Amino acid sequence: MPDPTLTLIARLTVLIGEPVDAGPVPGGHRRIIPITGGTAEGPRIEGEVLPLGADWNLMRPDGVAEVSARYLVRTHDGVVLTIYNEGSLKFDGVPRGITTPRIEAPADGPYAWLNDAVLVGTLTPVVDGQRPIGVSLEFHHAD
Repeated sequence: MPDPTLTLIARLTVLIGEPVDAGPVPGGHRRIIPITGGTAEGPRIEGEVLPLGADWNLMRPDGVAEVSARYLVRTHDGVVLTIYNEGSLKFDGVPRGITTPRIEAPADGPYAWLNDAVLVGTLTPVVDGQRPIGVSLEFHHAD
């Protein structure tokens, strides 16, 4: 069996608002980070990130942030995709993250293939000075 290859489907810039601090919970420190907009650009998905959704972020005691985000992308042709993106973000040196995005699309149409696609994502924080303003994501399809 051949090794899988990764094919870029989209680069997203997801903008965020002020986090809601939910405080200490059994697994670490919970923050809910609102998603306020953004863009999706790429060979398979282009459109806008809608200002609806959030990352239910958990900062673990070991310094790793667990990402658990849900939000929407409206494609350039008017289709709404629901994104579920989970993974982890490490802060040793340069912050870097890996995620396992899932995309829910209408059952019929040009994006239906995403419902069963195996995807791999990368995540990099976007900052303005010291203030986080969003994340840069790349979603790849495992062929």
